Amino acid sequence: MTFTSAIEARKIVSYSGDYRVLKEISLSVPEKQFTVIVGPTGCGKSTLIKILAGILIPDAGQLLVGGLDYHRLPEKRLLEIKKKNGFVFQDSALWQNKSIFENLSLPLRFHFPELSPSAISAKICESLEQINLMDSINLRPAQLSTGEQKLVSFMRALITAPGLLFLDEPTMLVDLAMRRRIVGILVREKRRETTVVTVTHDAEILNALADYFILLRDGFLVREGPAAEIKTTTDESVREILADSISTFETRLSPPPPVVE
Repeated sequence: MTFTSAIEARKIVSYSGDYRVLKEISLSVPEKQFTVIVGPTGCGKSTLIKILAGILIPDAGQLLVGGLDYHRLPEKRLLEIKKKNGFVFQDSALWQNKSIFENLSLPLRFHFPELSPSAISAKICESLEQINLMDSINLRPAQLSTGEQKLVSFMRALITAPGLLFLDEPTMLVDLAMRRRIVGILVREKRRETTVVTVTHDAEILNALADYFILLRDGFLVREGPAAEIKTTTDESVREILADSISTFETRLSPPPPVVE
């Protein structure tokens, strides 16, 4: 299957202090596909997705968007790209000193300064109604559950109708009911052919939603390719990474063992 690349990474290197987190990573992210980045804990997944999203600047290598070096683009072009991108952070990353309304209004005010206050309010209300949190519109993030904060972070990322959505562990630290709601949002975005890039250990996302895989280990790219090809490979290193990712997620979901007195 032939893909059009939404993003390309060429020999990306990233350091944390003296430690080299990513080691000359070169890969392509296919357009209008659901791409999943997997690998053992500490292999550089979160660093990679932030570099692909333009949030972190690599220490070496190039990030190409539309064939152009992202970090050499003029400011006006960068803003056009960022306007079409959304990012959901692992810890939601909401502004704690602002209300839910204010958190959702920030990307709209920044990227669409022409919108009237009433238009912004309408978009925010529509977003909160989708996740049944209209009653929380004037609350601060700390007054919501972890799962509710995650839902709000999804709406903040989606409120500008991005064509490219980045997700860092979207179903981590939420209960099963909230996880189902989040997966429902992802199913909707997949149907819309949004280009999605996610770091996840979630077995359902890996099995049911992934179109393309990027596999990392120890900061190296082990393999990338269409999901059908990766899932049927006989390469033991690839099979081990996938199996470990799924078992790690299932362990997180498992209830603690009963206390025996």
